[in-house]
Amino acid sequence: MFSTIRRIIDREGRLPIAAADLTPKADLFASGLTPYCAVRIMLALEREFGVQFPRHAMKRETMRSLESIEQALRLALSAAPVTGA
Repeated sequence: MFSTIRRIIDREGRLPIAAADLTPKADLFASGLTPYCAVRIMLALEREFGVQFPRHAMKRETMRSLESIEQALRLALSAAPVTGA
C-alpha cells in the first residue's frame, strides 16, 4: 500500500523531494505539500482504491504523513460496502 501512496504523492503532491525518500512519519506539509495538492492526493487515492474518505477524515492531520494517509485509507477500505455476490 505504501508504494501506491508514494506513487500518487509523486504524481499529485508536487513535492521537491521524491516520496521514496520520505519516512512513513515525515511531515508532508513541512516537506512542501500544499492544501491544494493534499486534496489532489486524497481524490487520486479514492479513485485508485475505489473508496471515499469519510467526512471526518477531511482534515490536515489525515494527510500529514504517509503513515496517517495509510491509516485513513485502511479505515476507508474497511468501511467500503462489499459489492458483488
